[in-house]
Amino acid sequence: MIRKLFNLNTLYILMAITVIGFLLIPRISEGINLQSKGISYITNNIEDYYHKTFPEEGKYSVELDLSDLESNEGKVLFENSENKIYVTKVMHNGSDYEVTFRSSGSYDTGGATLVSGLEHARNHNGFTSHFKAEAEAVYKDETYESSPSGSSGLNYRDGDEFGFYLFPQDQKGNMDLKEDPLIEITITNLQVNLWVKKPE
Repeated sequence: MIRKLFNLNTLYILMAITVIGFLLIPRISEGINLQSKGISYITNNIEDYYHKTFPEEGKYSVELDLSDLESNEGKVLFENSENKIYVTKVMHNGSDYEVTFRSSGSYDTGGATLVSGLEHARNHNGFTSHFKAEAEAVYKDETYESSPSGSSGLNYRDGDEFGFYLFPQDQKGNMDLKEDPLIEITITNLQVNLWVKKPE
């Protein structure tokens, strides 16, 4: 009788462990994928997440020192409680100056948010990004339109990169960057990329 009771208890325990395992394995798997792939895991999982993109209102500026390019790394263009955009590098190639920004957002199993110069979207061909931000550089009270230099997809777990050429080629004639190397770049039309988990 005791042995039979012991066998029944063992069976109930094994059944309970099996049921709990079936309930937890998908959540554990999702957590592992989310930690290893970050926001891109959510963007590729279109069956489980809603996606919306809308513009972030306002103008955001940062001052760059073109006499010491490395000193600009880490300067913050935009920051709120969940998102940050900062300078990763300023490069001088021939006569071009280029600034690259890194967008860092937040994510968890409930969704993700990323403020960026890019709109991330899915279409019938798969995943795509659209460069939406606009920029202008101000040097000695003169304003220059900055053009996009490049961008990445969601190459980082928490975000992307985008960049601008600071000056148009044909408008740099009167600049003396040795005498006054400071320039301010202002960016508008940043995009809020929002993903929210669908109710189960």
